[in-house]
Amino acid sequence: MFTRVMVGIDGSRAAVAALAEAIRLAAAEKAAIRAVSVVERVPNIVGPGPGFGDTAALAQSLRDVAQAALARAHDLFILTGLTGETALVNAGESDVASVLLRESHAWGADLMVLGTHARHGIERVLLGSTAGPFLRMSTIPVLLIPHQAHNEERGP
Repeated sequence: MFTRVMVGIDGSRAAVAALAEAIRLAAAEKAAIRAVSVVERVPNIVGPGPGFGDTAALAQSLRDVAQAALARAHDLFILTGLTGETALVNAGESDVASVLLRESHAWGADLMVLGTHARHGIERVLLGSTAGPFLRMSTIPVLLIPHQAHNEERGP
């Protein structure tokens, strides 16, 4: 059914769950898989004191987290015998959802797998969402994997 499965990862628990599901699907379908991590531009922040606005260090930290997530994905591809690749993409001035959409089209993905934190209210406003905007823009099927631990914390 699917021949090219792409998964967006960022090192979060929700992304780990999405990666696991993408690997399961790719293995079952004998599909190629690609894990993509998008590093956002760090805005210049004027802070209350020295070190607060160290955007270079923050940017490097974000890259390090993304590279570690991609390395884990690569290792999992090898362990499961999948034909897989990884990519680290700088967002530049674009939002993560738009970059993932562009990458999915360029690679020819026929399924995108994304983790979701299921944030609501002020939490969503402050921390944002990639899954929602991607889902609204996508022309390919999207599988959203909820982060179970977060949902369990909320209760029924």
